[in-house]
Amino acid sequence: MKKKQIMAAFLTAAMALTMAACGGDSSTGSSGAASGAATAEGGEYKDTLVVGTYSDQDTLDPQVNVTNDKVLRLLYDGLLTHGEDGTIEAALAESWEHSEDYLTWTFKLKEGIKFANGKELTSADVVATFERLINKDHPLRYSEKVEFLDSVTAIDDYTVEFTCNTATPIFEETFASQCCFIMDADYIAEYGYDIGIDPATINGTGPYTVTTWNADEVMIFEANPNWWGGTPGCQTIEYRIIPEASSRAMAIETGEIDVLDRPSVEDYERLSQTEGLVGISELGYGMHGFQFNCSDLSPCQDVNVRKAISYAIDRETMVEALYGPIGEVPTHSPLTPNVLYYEDLGVAPYDPEKAKELLAEAGYADGLEISIMTTASYNKAVESAEVIKQQLEAVGITATIETVDSATFQASLNGITPEELPWDMFIMGFGGSGLDPDAALRRVFETSADGLNTNNYGWYSNARVDELLEAGRVEMDPEKRAEIYKEVQQIVYLDDPVAVYTNLRSSLYVISDKVENFGVNVLQVVEYENVKVKA
Repeated sequence: MKKKQIMAAFLTAAMALTMAACGGDSSTGSSGAASGAATAEGGEYKDTLVVGTYSDQDTLDPQVNVTNDKVLRLLYDGLLTHGEDGTIEAALAESWEHSEDYLTWTFKLKEGIKFANGKELTSADVVATFERLINKDHPLRYSEKVEFLDSVTAIDDYTVEFTCNTATPIFEETFASQCCFIMDADYIAEYGYDIGIDPATINGTGPYTVTTWNADEVMIFEANPNWWGGTPGCQTIEYRIIPEASSRAMAIETGEIDVLDRPSVEDYERLSQTEGLVGISELGYGMHGFQFNCSDLSPCQDVNVRKAISYAIDRETMVEALYGPIGEVPTHSPLTPNVLYYEDLGVAPYDPEKAKELLAEAGYADGLEISIMTTASYNKAVESAEVIKQQLEAVGITATIETVDSATFQASLNGITPEELPWDMFIMGFGGSGLDPDAALRRVFETSADGLNTNNYGWYSNARVDELLEAGRVEMDPEKRAEIYKEVQQIVYLDDPVAVYTNLRSSLYVISDKVENFGVNVLQVVEYENVKVKA
């Protein structure tokens, strides 16, 4: 057997951002009691970090969660993880190796790692986690990500063997993603598919454990005393759900919160210049856009309609007006630049006359009516929809806009039929859960197998794209993979567009200048376990 750690070459991901802060007087509100821990300067730190964020999680089951992994990484670890430069590193694994044909992978676990309840991690927990994920009788949202796995076997208490049905270049990248976070076998046996619905069902090896979860209000995390990584920076993290951007901004100004997640563009500009506050902008691992409903119930099923809509949108003018103040730029690809095999295709062309020609070819020379869904949960998403509506009018398309709340938006992505999705276009955040294009493309653009939009939210279907994505999943030659994903990007971005991609999204935060060690990892997830707050 040979040891292999696939290097995430060609990535342009930034090194994790670390910011130190000092000065000023601040408060973290009712739960921000100070501890006696001394700083290097002889001061003290607070026990509690208070974060104001824009939306709740749908579940804390890592094999099902569709919201994001901002919270999941506080609770769980995987066998592997991403290093600061995107390379794959050990987490719960001590070491790992694969057979010459890549069909058998063997992992040695670190000994002495404990779950939050004090139980020691063994190979039985790894086996139970993956057997749950690969169970063909009860597939979960991310089960298809590990369809290359046939079986998982405990060799001894600290050795696990995985058998694959095919060699794949995405093995390690997948094992570093949230769907492969390790859960407690006892909890799987007790709670089954109810894991993640409330704090009592969660037991991970991460730096924190969740003790309170009041839906759409607050999540409270307490430091895991058994965490194998040491002692987290704060004993408690209070995660307040504040959907309104203006309310989050007010909370950071008054000292009620220490970290503001996703301020509005205007609030970010203003708060970044406010004494006692620090603005952080990382050009991010994600994009905004309006995805097409490609089901047979929408006129957007017709590729000429989708291309016409795409040609009708002046992205450069729109993005400069709405996002220019925070440095965001139009997208150049359906992938972000930090993903392997990213291809710069330029800004999608703006050509209203071409749009009119394509509409006529599609049978809509006299006009077309469509509906657009958006939500204020995304920065400038409502304003973007309004700009698109205005620009579509110029080519004969009448659009109606419906602005929905976060819960309605999440429900529209949760495995529904075309009859249950009433919009022809809908706002979407694009980006994968890793640094390989398979994570960002295959799961969300491969033809839906069951007719639901569990992962392929707009029922996009292109036989050539399906063929290429399947080939990319198993092709071990990097040069051949690069050609595969170059063609995929050309098709879904320009030739048979999946969406009107708009802007490359920045990760925006405003923090109190009393917050220390604030940083995001290569996946743009804040490493809250490192954060401290001066009293």
